[in-house]
Amino acid sequence: MDSTEPIPAGLSPAVAAAETLVEVRRGQTLELTVSDLAYGGKALAKVDGFVLFVENALPGDRVLATVTRRRRQYAEARAVEILASTPFRVPAPCSHVPICGGCRFQDFDYSEQLRHKQRQVEACLAHLGGLPVAARSVLPAPKLFHYRNKMEYSFGRDERARLTLGLHRRGLYDRPFDLDRCHIATPVSSEIVAFVRDFAVREALPPYDLRNHTGLLRFLVVREGMRTGQVMVNIVASGTHPALDRLAVALRGAFPAVASVILNLTRRKAQVALGEEEHVLAGQPTILERLGGLTFEISSNSFFQTNTEQADRLLDSALEALALTGTERVLDVYAGTGTFTLPIATRSAEAIGIESSEIAVRDAERNAERNGIANARFWKGEAMEVLRDRFDSGPRDASSGRPEIHAVLVDPPRAGLHPGVVSRLIRLGAPRLVYISCNPGTLGRDLALLCESRFALEWIQPVDMFPHTPHIECVAALRAR
Repeated sequence: MDSTEPIPAGLSPAVAAAETLVEVRRGQTLELTVSDLAYGGKALAKVDGFVLFVENALPGDRVLATVTRRRRQYAEARAVEILASTPFRVPAPCSHVPICGGCRFQDFDYSEQLRHKQRQVEACLAHLGGLPVAARSVLPAPKLFHYRNKMEYSFGRDERARLTLGLHRRGLYDRPFDLDRCHIATPVSSEIVAFVRDFAVREALPPYDLRNHTGLLRFLVVREGMRTGQVMVNIVASGTHPALDRLAVALRGAFPAVASVILNLTRRKAQVALGEEEHVLAGQPTILERLGGLTFEISSNSFFQTNTEQADRLLDSALEALALTGTERVLDVYAGTGTFTLPIATRSAEAIGIESSEIAVRDAERNAERNGIANARFWKGEAMEVLRDRFDSGPRDASSGRPEIHAVLVDPPRAGLHPGVVSRLIRLGAPRLVYISCNPGTLGRDLALLCESRFALEWIQPVDMFPHTPHIECVAALRAR
């Protein structure tokens, strides 16, 4: 958190308005009892009603913690000693848990993880959306480890200026540590990290320096078709180098599953694992994955759900909420590569996907052709502009005068829906709307707007796509009032 960041979403307004005159100072060491988890995953403790967010602690712990930051309404602290451990603490299999910024809850009993996630979904809906509803029970993940089909690893240097390749230290986005083994990635992903790191060290390839913007290697992205066994290795770099061609050949020789080695070139200063230019170094430009009974091509920069097994359950919940009979015209906003559009098309008269990424639209159209789906169309453009241009003067139902869309699915990024998109969806007037969200905070905010004048919320289904992390996905089913 920086000085401008608000109280995390999902906390009671009473917490945000807590007494601000409590004597809590930076550098002070306090004995605290952790009572809860705040949305976002930080442990929560209170001193005379004043809120402290505590790193390295779990609900039920009693800890000695040192205050690292003091704000008017809250403070941040780091546990330096566990005086009494929660009964829900379990052994973590990963040695990187104390420093890794990824799956911080490997040492927290999984049933308790789910309980807190469900409670936080309900808190966000109540406090940010004014919707005091009980969510359905979280759909648990059947696989708690090695479930991610995509991992982004960062290159950097350690204190001795040696090349490192791994994940970010918690709260330090410019300090990746050398990864030994990641327990949420597949085993082959961790093995590829070690192979690429050793190769880069032998070839003296310089990592990118975030401060002076020099160097070559920025990211290593490993994607895997969990149901096809195909692996893509994507190297994101600031330029070309003859050694990268040799690396591609070496990867294909060492790992038979590697079907694609891609080089993405980027000259942007921002730390984003995307390139402006893409080159196939070895193998094919895409890999295949199966979802919802269909086969999808995945390219290096296209979005695909990162937990294949749980994505099937997310899709099932979305289809339940859409309640299709086969006669509907369905709109999928933020369609990506057609992950939801195409299964919807197999159950409706027509499915239309709206997507701003040209690469994703091309992938979606190829995926429709690959699966023999002729009743799916994809429109490229920003959601608000497409909704305005295509539907303000489009075909309308003779009886209602509304555009002939019978159901809408939206799956926006973490920032949620732009207010203009919300207003366009309300004007569209579809009888059913399904909202898939990876952020309960923005979901609560957007549902409040949608339900204010047009829709009623039928149910919320949380789906745990990311065990051992604070993240939770939700499917919200709405119907027109």
